[in-house]
Amino acid sequence: MYATIRDELLAKGRAEGLAEGRADGILQGETKGMARMLERLLDTRGLEPTDELRERVAACKDENLLQRWFDRAVTATSLAEVFDD
Repeated sequence: MYATIRDELLAKGRAEGLAEGRADGILQGETKGMARMLERLLDTRGLEPTDELRERVAACKDENLLQRWFDRAVTATSLAEVFDD
């Protein structure tokens, strides 16, 4: 009986861990996609980010921050308007 309960708990924990891992992967994929779209918008608008800014955008995992930068980039006339808080 102990092995059965133990095995059941391990299976449940494994399933929960896999679900969390998938969710994290999806979220990370979403932020990476948002970062790429932001860079594309900046490039299209002629706002050429430095390598440092490109790295900052690519490393950002905060969906809200990426969205704020994107929204600003739609009308910004300089990189400072996008990234300076």
